[in-house]
Amino acid sequence: MIDIKEYSDINEYLSTIGIPLLKNEAFYIVKFETDSVSENPPIAYKHNYFEISFAIGYDASIIVGSDEINHFNLSFVSPQQIVTWDLKEIHENSVCYMILFKPSFLPFLEDTYNIYQSFPYFKHYTSPGYKLSKRQQELFVELLKKTHAEHETLTDGDTLEIIRAYLTIFLFKAKKELAYTEDNEFLIERSKQIMFDFENLLTKTKHKRQVIKYYADQLNISPVYLSKCVKLITGKTVKQVMNEYLIIETKSLLKQSSKSIAEIGYSLGFEDDSYFIKYFKRNTGLTPNQYRAQL
Repeated sequence: MIDIKEYSDINEYLSTIGIPLLKNEAFYIVKFETDSVSENPPIAYKHNYFEISFAIGYDASIIVGSDEINHFNLSFVSPQQIVTWDLKEIHENSVCYMILFKPSFLPFLEDTYNIYQSFPYFKHYTSPGYKLSKRQQELFVELLKKTHAEHETLTDGDTLEIIRAYLTIFLFKAKKELAYTEDNEFLIERSKQIMFDFENLLTKTKHKRQVIKYYADQLNISPVYLSKCVKLITGKTVKQVMNEYLIIETKSLLKQSSKSIAEIGYSLGFEDDSYFIKYFKRNTGLTPNQYRAQL
């Protein structure tokens, strides 16, 4: 069993795996050299960045959350997800990149909740790993090469804007290329498909304080079956997952909106603002006003 290390300082994480430190707090890309990667022991970690990994020619055991994603080419990790890497073998002509970024790097997104809405492959209960076709591998390698080259010469704001543009293209290309069809492994199992559809509903539903039956009806299944699928995939109850997304959106609204606490609570389905305040504090340790004040 590997001890899980939580990195509050991302440079400590980068130092641990033996790669250069940040040039910019909100964005990072590295191309792994095969000789340095082979020296790293197994590692289990979590941090507060979004992480994208691309690999060709690497035989490794990778677990993201509860999903084992061996033989992947592209993987996505969200903040505070637990990741375990155990590298077995590096083949000839291998290629490996890693990107780290914060939502603040992309001004059209602003926070974690917007990332989940725009790019579903980052959702905690969506499959985090994908095997790519040869064409897709070449497409993403070309984007990563260009992004890495700009990052290596990062000296001014113009270069940063070019990097920002490349990351935006990468994320939208991934969304297009990883279209959720029956060819994708995570839709083969019915329970995973239900979980994927449930997460989509959670992000799209305006009044999130709903009963379980509301979401089950939208999916044309029974509440019992929805609960069974969610428990199987996440290990959590439907209510726990609903609460997670409700808190994520509440934080997003407190950060991005000038609405009053009562207005935000009402928009999410809380008719009693005092109950909304108690609910938020019970789940975060802070009142909505205290959370807003620390932003």
